Amino acid sequence: MSDGGLGPGSAGLHLAAGVGLLRPQEQALAAMLDGWGAQQMARRLAPATVTAQRRAVVAFAAHAGAFPWSGTAQLARERSYRTLL
Repeated sequence: MSDGGLGPGSAGLHLAAGVGLLRPQEQALAAMLDGWGAQQMARRLAPATVTAQRRAVVAFAAHAGAFPWSGTAQLARERSYRTLL
């Protein structure tokens, strides 16, 4: 494999090797979502479905004030309670 063993849709295929990132967490999230979108398109999902799912992940991350990999069930619960108050 010429992609270094990375599977289709892997975030590593969307990030330049050896280049420092200006906003690493935001750029990693964007790369992950691009890869996830590519996987969904390969499964022949409708573009509107892929876009809606991406929007949902971005909206949840904005609502939680945290990136998906740093979230916990407790964090989600705390953020949900704050919006109810």
